[in-house]
Amino acid sequence: MPVMPNLVSVLCVSYNQAAYSAAALRSIFDQSCRDLELVIVDDGSTDGNPNVIRETLKDSPFPARFIEQANTANVPGNFNTALRASTGRFVTFLSLDDLLLPDCIDRKLAVMQADDSITFVADRTNREIDPQGATITEQAPMPINDDAIQTADDLLDVEYANAHSFYIQGQLFRRDAIDAIGGFDDTLTGDDIILRTRLFRHLAAHPEKTFALLPGPGFAYRKHGDNLHRNSFRQVKTLVEWHGAFFADRPAPEVLLKLLDSYFEELLASGNQSALDAACAYHPLVAQRLHDYRTSWKGRRRAIKRGMRKLLSKP
Repeated sequence: MPVMPNLVSVLCVSYNQAAYSAAALRSIFDQSCRDLELVIVDDGSTDGNPNVIRETLKDSPFPARFIEQANTANVPGNFNTALRASTGRFVTFLSLDDLLLPDCIDRKLAVMQADDSITFVADRTNREIDPQGATITEQAPMPINDDAIQTADDLLDVEYANAHSFYIQGQLFRRDAIDAIGGFDDTLTGDDIILRTRLFRHLAAHPEKTFALLPGPGFAYRKHGDNLHRNSFRQVKTLVEWHGAFFADRPAPEVLLKLLDSYFEELLASGNQSALDAACAYHPLVAQRLHDYRTSWKGRRRAIKRGMRKLLSKP
C-alpha cells in the first residue's frame, strides 16, 4: 500500500470498550492536526462495541477503515493488522478506552518534520482519568521524565529497570522505523513493551537515528477495572518473555521479581494451588522465585499470618 508523505495514521485496537470507544474516537476527531486517517480493529467484542464504533465513525472528519474480526486475544497481532491497513508516513496508537488530548499529534509532528533523523517523539508525562473521564492526575510522570536520558542505551536501561518507559498511545513514530523492526511481535504476549524495546535496540544499532522527549501530557490514560495490565498472569508472562528475549544477559530486574512475589502472595492467599503449579510449570525462573519467596523471611512471615487467619476464622 503506498505511503502518504504527510499523513498520520491513528491505529486503534479495541475489545469490549463500548462504554468508552465513542469518546476515544471523538478525541481523534478533535485533533488540531487535520491530516489524519483512522484504522480501527475490533477483536470480536461482545458488548455492542462494533455498533458504537460504526455510529461514531459517521461523524468522522477523516478517512476511516473499520476492521471487525473474531476474537484473537492477540493485541500485537491486532496492531499489525491495523498497521498493514494504514498508509501514513507517521503512525500513532490508541486503545479505545483512552483519549488523545487536542494537540497530541500536532506538536510531535512539527518536531519530526523539522528533523528527519528523529524516529519517534514521546511525552514525558500523561494525564490519568477515571472511568467517567474526570482527571485523577494532570501530569503523571513516565520513567522517561529524566533529562539524563540522551541515548538509545539510556532508553534501554530505563526500560530494563522499570519494565516500562512510556505508553505508546499518543506517541508519534515514523512508519519506516516500525517497518524496519517488523512491527509488533505477535509471537510474544506483550505489545507495547516489546515494540519499545525492539525500537530502542534498533536505534542503538543506528546511532544516526534520534528521538525527542516532550514535556507535558499528550494522552489521557483511563484507569478502570478492566485495564489489560490488571491480568496478573498475563503480566508475568509478558515480563518473563521480554526478559528472556532482550535482557537474558542481565539478571531478572527487580520489577519482575516484585511482580512474581505479588502474584505468589495473591495465589497463596486465595489457596489457588492449581494456578500456582501452572505458573511454576510455565518457566524455571518462576519456579525458582517461588522457592526463594517461600524460604525468605517475608514469605515465611506471610505464611504464618495466613495460617493464623485460617485458625481464627474457624468456628
